[in-house]
This record gives sequence, structure tokens and C-alpha cells, in this order.
Amino acid sequence: MDIERFKTVKGVIETKINIERSIFIATLSYVEDERKAKEFISEISKRYKDATHNCPAYRVIENGNILEFSSDAGEPSGTAGLPMLNTLRKNELLNVAVVVTRYFGGVKLGVRGLIDAYSQAVQEVIDKAVDMKSIVVKKRAYKQKLKIDFSSYGKKMQQLIYMGVTILDISYTEAYAYLEVIYDKPLDISEVESTEEVYI
Repeated sequence: MDIERFKTVKGVIETKINIERSIFIATLSYVEDERKAKEFISEISKRYKDATHNCPAYRVIENGNILEFSSDAGEPSGTAGLPMLNTLRKNELLNVAVVVTRYFGGVKLGVRGLIDAYSQAVQEVIDKAVDMKSIVVKKRAYKQKLKIDFSSYGKKMQQLIYMGVTILDISYTEAYAYLEVIYDKPLDISEVESTEEVYI
């Protein structure tokens, strides 16, 4: 799968809703990868360890593929995790993780009620992200390391600047300049030492 650009969130956003005396806290975050998603879920589950349930879902890009996960975390099967994941899908968000924390209020919601409640909690936190202008589009770029001989340094720098290449870092030795650059396509020049695909 070739993912050129995608929608995600910046930062961490949280909302709280009350449904039939149960409190639902939805915490949504940008995550770089699956490892970061799991760390975020663990962190939120520890923060709300006294809750009745901490139900997670995430969608991340791993090696060019979309990796999805959700869990009902003790709620009846199919009533929490999948509705949450479907809400992330419907909003076309990637590299995000969400945890909906539930404090039971004494009234059973039933299967339909739980599905609606968990979906609503995730939609509300996404709506808050939209209101806060925290939904962003990331696009694919290429971070590269270049090794440029001083004899061609001036000419190469002019070319890079003319092309609109962003220079992240420069260091020097006696004979070479070492650059870390980012650009929307990989540079096809002999000075390239390494290339990494990133999203910015």
C-alpha cells in the first residue's frame, strides 16, 4: 500500500461525557508507530487504573501498511473496541490511538447502548480535535544524509536551496560537509549516504 499523505492529530486531546450516570473519558493521541500506541494505552490505563474499563483502539502505519487494533477490555464482545476503531476509520485518521475510560454509574446500557456510547465518546474527542484545529495532514518526505566534498560544496548547496530542500543539520570535517536534509522525493545524487522515509 502506498500512503502518500494522511490525516492525524497533534498532541493529546481528552473529553468526558456522562451517559446514564456512567462517565466516559476519551483520550486521543498522535502516535508514531505501534510501539508508541501501546505505550500510550499503558500510560492511560495506569492513569485511570481505578476505572471499570479502559478500552483501546489504534490505527498506525507500519512498513507502508495500515495496522489496526482494538479491544473490548472486559466489556461484552464487540461493544467497545470495534465501534471505537470504526469511528477512527470513518474519520480517516491514521497514526492515532484512543482509550475510552469508563466509570460504571450503576445503569446497564445493553449491547446497543454500549456500542453507541463508545462510538460517541470517540466521535466527541475527534470533534474537539477539529474545534481545536488539532487535525493535521502529514505527507510523505525523505530524510537523507549527504556527504559533500568541499570542492563542490558551494555548487551543491546552491542546487539544494534552489530545489527547496530543507536542511536540518550541517557538520564539517577537514574535507567534507555532512548534511541532513528533508525533501518530498528522494534526491538521486552520488552524495547520498542514507535515505529514510518519514511523514511531516
